Amino acid sequence: MRPNPMHKPLQVLIIEDSESDAILILSLLRRGGYDPQFQRVATAAELSAALKQQPWDVVLADHCMPGFNSIEALGMVKALDPDLPFIIVSGVIGDDLAVAAMKAGAQDYLMKSNLARLVVAVERELIEAADRRARREAEQALLAQREELRIARDVQQRLFPENPPVVAGCDLAGSSIAAAATGGDYFDFIPDAAGGLYVVEGDVTGHGLGPALLMADVRAYLRALLLSGRSLAEILAQARHLLQADLGGDQFITLFLGRLDPPRRAWEYLSAGHPAGYVLGAEGGVKAELAASTSALGIDETRPSPVPRRLELEPGDLVLLMTDGVAEARSGTNEEFGEERALDMVRRERARPAADIVQRLLEAVRNHAGPDNVQDDMTAIVIKL
Repeated sequence: MRPNPMHKPLQVLIIEDSESDAILILSLLRRGGYDPQFQRVATAAELSAALKQQPWDVVLADHCMPGFNSIEALGMVKALDPDLPFIIVSGVIGDDLAVAAMKAGAQDYLMKSNLARLVVAVERELIEAADRRARREAEQALLAQREELRIARDVQQRLFPENPPVVAGCDLAGSSIAAAATGGDYFDFIPDAAGGLYVVEGDVTGHGLGPALLMADVRAYLRALLLSGRSLAEILAQARHLLQADLGGDQFITLFLGRLDPPRRAWEYLSAGHPAGYVLGAEGGVKAELAASTSALGIDETRPSPVPRRLELEPGDLVLLMTDGVAEARSGTNEEFGEERALDMVRRERARPAADIVQRLLEAVRNHAGPDNVQDDMTAIVIKL
């Protein structure tokens, strides 16, 4: 019989020891609008070979054949392709066996004495098989994406200092929480050859994988520049120049560069568009606001290079640095966490070690925003003298 060009092609594997029953099934499929390309098998060996030979759209199986039945056939089919539709078409099958077959993965069963539902059942199962495969592929893609993000998150976490350096007379700590799997915030502690300590905090616009990749560039550039012996102003100018092409004109980076000279308790800093930091005195009052010195990286800067601001810290002083994700975190009622709330939190906890203060501050921000409502990356640094 010539194929009808208007009929839908169908690759059908028929497990049937009766040739006449197979011919009847094929006739019904043709009348139902299909052009079946088929193979009939009647033993386990023939079924195994046919399954390996080519992909099939549907399997139609008699239940009882000499030395072989539909339950065994079902196991072989599902082991190779769990989404392949399997419909039992039998002359004799009890309700118990039919239920067992359905539980094992058969999609439907029909009696040979009543095949009126055959075409409808095949059409339905082809659609559902396509849906199952699509869901499975989507789930696999999601799992692969989650694994990629997990690896990216682990790599990024290794870029942060695992432990702050030990500095005589100082207790310092920092931590960063990404709003997504990866984030665009960055902090670092970098000792220099002269016994000083560079303190860095940065924030790329946005959050996620793109900003995380940019921040990895920032870290690499800054680590090289900070160990070159240049001044803070030269380091900032060079970083601005190096990152201009990477930022592409539609992103920017706020950056805080500080250097602590522990023996002299001298502190100098430059801030490129970064949120204000604070120096709190031993009694908790704000002794100094560490305001921005120049524009963020990625924004054209035509003014002369800024001059680092220098402060002399005293025993009992505490330096607090934050990215904008801390102060700008909003609650479910759209209330900002705010700088004052952050300062009050640090004042209350200032007797604790720096690491505990940072942890409690970030926990307070997350509690304020709610665990599922963190909109931006959050980073905080505390230095206690």
